[in-house]
Amino acid sequence: MAAHSQYERSMEAAWNSADNLAVAQLWWISRDMTALAEDTVQAGDFPKMDAPAQSGLIFFDGGIQTVTFTVIDDATGRKVGAAHVSALFWQCDGDGDIELMGFTDHPCGLTECDAKSFSLPVVKITSDVFNRHVGGIQWFCDLLHAVWALSAEPHICEAKPAKPDTAHPLPPRFDPEIRKVKMLVLRENLHRPGGSADNDEQVRREYTHRFIVRGFWRNQAYGPDHSLRRRQWIPPFVKGPADKPLICKETVRIWKR
Repeated sequence: MAAHSQYERSMEAAWNSADNLAVAQLWWISRDMTALAEDTVQAGDFPKMDAPAQSGLIFFDGGIQTVTFTVIDDATGRKVGAAHVSALFWQCDGDGDIELMGFTDHPCGLTECDAKSFSLPVVKITSDVFNRHVGGIQWFCDLLHAVWALSAEPHICEAKPAKPDTAHPLPPRFDPEIRKVKMLVLRENLHRPGGSADNDEQVRREYTHRFIVRGFWRNQAYGPDHSLRRRQWIPPFVKGPADKPLICKETVRIWKR
């Protein structure tokens, strides 16, 4: 009886997960926005946002670069490469916690699961990938919170519906489904330094790349005569011209006695 009840619970959980996945919000995060979100998690102190929906599926363009996991050939037991988490599915339980499911687009995983015959771009990865990473599953939860926080900043992030790809057209019946996907794209800095100043011939420094200026908390003045203070998060942003590559460097902190 106990085994039967456990089987019923596991089947109910599987069906609930499938139902949530079928109705989940669909997000697509550009490569630069992914890098900004990962760096925000590394910085650590940022506002934790509530989930925008009961469930959602987020695809990260290029994959999550901070986390890699080893791919092993089942036949030989040898390492055949490293893969990235390319998508995360979240669902909120009744207690306010977030349950996560990870996916990868690594070619070995797609071939092993015969994903091509089902027209699947990703396959599910095991939960131990979350546990092996430094920070565990909490790091991935923090990444979701960083994405949600950045998506609420209109001067940092541009949120727009997806459009059908003219280069690889699909049947018209798929157009309404494609437009349900929410795309988060980094707003580019269109200013290109290096030209002459308006009032002299001095040439300003030319940036060789784009870089992230990290967010921080500020005691913001407000109220009558700015006499009151409140803790305000100043979100991170990317500095540098749009035609330069985004380079994320490790932060080095020097402590002086």
